[in-house]
Amino acid sequence: MNLVITLGVAALALAVLWAVQSIVLTALGEPLALPLRYTTRNPVVMRLTGQVMIQVSWLIILVGTPLALGIGPLEALHRAFPLPVPWRQIAIAVAIIFIPSCIVLAIYVKTGWLQIALRFDGATRRSKLFRRFLTPLPLATFEEAVFRGTLLQQLLVSLPQSYAWSAVAVVFISLAFALVHFIKPPRGKPVGQGICGFFTAGCVFGLAYIVGGRSLRLPIAMHATAIGLIEVTKLYAIYTGPRWLIGLTEVPHSGLIGVITLLAITASMLALL
Repeated sequence: MNLVITLGVAALALAVLWAVQSIVLTALGEPLALPLRYTTRNPVVMRLTGQVMIQVSWLIILVGTPLALGIGPLEALHRAFPLPVPWRQIAIAVAIIFIPSCIVLAIYVKTGWLQIALRFDGATRRSKLFRRFLTPLPLATFEEAVFRGTLLQQLLVSLPQSYAWSAVAVVFISLAFALVHFIKPPRGKPVGQGICGFFTAGCVFGLAYIVGGRSLRLPIAMHATAIGLIEVTKLYAIYTGPRWLIGLTEVPHSGLIGVITLLAITASMLALL
């Protein structure tokens, strides 16, 4: 029943987003479309439905799900972030994302697959760098709270308690995590490879959620570190190596080397956490 209620709240969030999107498209004289599948580049549509309403949808899921399950907001917060804070585990989680990623970036520079290129003037670059230091933590918190703290948690509760079923739950939610990022496919980018990258990353974050005692602290720390590295690297470098090997600019872990690195990160996580 918990899973049905969770899916119902998620469906409600999607319906609200779709309704607002339809109203905005109609008001601007644009053709109606499925959620986030509009083709217009009108900034009003893109900002309101592509940015604001996505965050509203996350909030509906985060707040609505525990309320629908009869769980108070403070209790839900305590379950997601139990005390005491595992500072040592958080430091290890950050390190096992940061260190291997930096080693891979150094290899890319050495082989010429990643070239240093300052694409903005100094003031613009500093402004963008400042914003990219601020956004990873809230973005990772929202996504992890929805996909691991809510959806994965309710699926784990609904399935039989075993390693095999836990693995099924992690895989299923990781696939949903990947597909949601491509509801509106990017133009000119290989969608399949991007989905693969988000799926493998989702599996790592899902495993971190379970290893960390179903606390959101470890997956948020790892997710925020990964986002920060990717966004900062994009300011200073251009990927020039083969996509199948080094991945996409926005999803560098979607290449073969990225997948191998994630496997190493997974092994480190199981050994150290």
